[in-house]
Amino acid sequence: MKYFRVNLPSAAARHVVMFFCLAAACVTAAAQNASALKFADVAGWWQAEPTYAGESSRIGLHFVEEDGKQVVRLSLFAIGGYDVPVGTVTLSGNTLDMQPYPFVLSYDPIKGTLSGVLPEAAAPVYRIPVEFRRSEPLPKPVPPDWSFGKPRLRWQLDLKAPVWAGLERDADSGMLFVGTDAGVLHAIASGGQVAWTFDTGKAIKARPAVIGRFVYVASDSGFLYQLDKLRGTQRWRARIDTGSPPRIPASQEKSRWDRYGSSVVADDRQLYVASRDNHLYALDITTGKERWRVTAKDMMTATPALYEGLVIWAAFDGTVQAVSASDGKPRWTYDARLAVAGDLIVDGDRVFVGSRTYDLIALNAANGAELWKHYYWFSWIESPPVVRDQVVYTGSSDGIGVYAINVNDGSLRWRTTVPGWAWPRTAVSDDLVVAGTVGVGAFPGARSGSLVALDRQSGAIRWLFLEPPASETVEKKLEWGFAASPLIADGVVYAADLGGRVHAFDARVGDS
Repeated sequence: MKYFRVNLPSAAARHVVMFFCLAAACVTAAAQNASALKFADVAGWWQAEPTYAGESSRIGLHFVEEDGKQVVRLSLFAIGGYDVPVGTVTLSGNTLDMQPYPFVLSYDPIKGTLSGVLPEAAAPVYRIPVEFRRSEPLPKPVPPDWSFGKPRLRWQLDLKAPVWAGLERDADSGMLFVGTDAGVLHAIASGGQVAWTFDTGKAIKARPAVIGRFVYVASDSGFLYQLDKLRGTQRWRARIDTGSPPRIPASQEKSRWDRYGSSVVADDRQLYVASRDNHLYALDITTGKERWRVTAKDMMTATPALYEGLVIWAAFDGTVQAVSASDGKPRWTYDARLAVAGDLIVDGDRVFVGSRTYDLIALNAANGAELWKHYYWFSWIESPPVVRDQVVYTGSSDGIGVYAINVNDGSLRWRTTVPGWAWPRTAVSDDLVVAGTVGVGAFPGARSGSLVALDRQSGAIRWLFLEPPASETVEKKLEWGFAASPLIADGVVYAADLGGRVHAFDARVGDS
């Protein structure tokens, strides 16, 4: 979005901006026989709590005179924004507008309301009514207390380059596979020593995948590599990108926030991988030779999923489609309406899809019929779902929370606020849900990089690893924390951060 220009992380600034232009499409009928609106009629605090699909969120407006100007400030409690300056106020008839960013609301003097419909920019796809009423001054939320026990560190290894790609582990050898933005895949032994490395030449944004005797890694070099998992020797490489555009960082104009890449899934005969060049590729699992490809209308970063002879994939235009694994011919299509950036997950007869419509969607994997949706207010769902014991777990984006959703009906089991953006896939064990979060410098509402372990049944925080970033990281407004999906294995939590460090923690609660 380009409505509001401040030096904020683009994805989150986009959401703040959405509300700065909250009522650009929100004009309702004029109040009957109303006299001309005066600033004194609206001066002070207002709040609304719009509801959609059983979920609600609180929004505050504060109209005040400052330096001789009539201005408005905005509070978005769902993303931690409080009393953020929006712009100046202009009045016409019974409507209120703002400059330089359009924000029009209709005033009803009889009801004492400012009302309209949340615009598409604020609530993608859905037309959600909003009605502001006067309120007492809204208190500034108390910052969360992150004073929790820390996990015991077993070992730490510095790879000297940011890690975005999720971690993979070979159960047979205990080897951990970590790809970096420097383009190097590291195989790390259980004690934390590097066993071998493989240089792809370009950033690795996709989680490595261990399948049989091999580890597969896709790189921004445009190739998928098949490597011997014990030695790191290349068996073959296959072209899976015929010319996608360069990734644009989230801090720059025209970013599409395509932070991750598709990993690989396989059946007995073929490998399947999606690409930012708008194609789904099916490759011979032995030779890497292309068997077929499917062309999408937009880039793909979501790892596809397999279901009974079908390959299910998703693209940034919102298309979710199942094709035949044998020849790539379409079987069903579902329109998620906005970008699907995170991996698709099949569990039983369901496929789970996270969308930038703020919906977690469950579909019938056989025919694509929609089973249910769960709405995450003001938050893209980039975090790939994880299903265990009839519960689906995800992180969130600006919603800064981890969610547990009942598989059967999409109802909320619990939600826990975490220190930062929980973009990566969570790691789930018998008793824990471990999430990585990402932070950045100054922002309307704190965002911190952390690794947090939650009780799987209740969502209560069991332990938290949170280290302050280097001063240079803050000054340059760089992202920091844990953007790569963590792992839990044999009582150990493995995680890698944007500083390039790989950590191995005891999964149990650490010291207070």
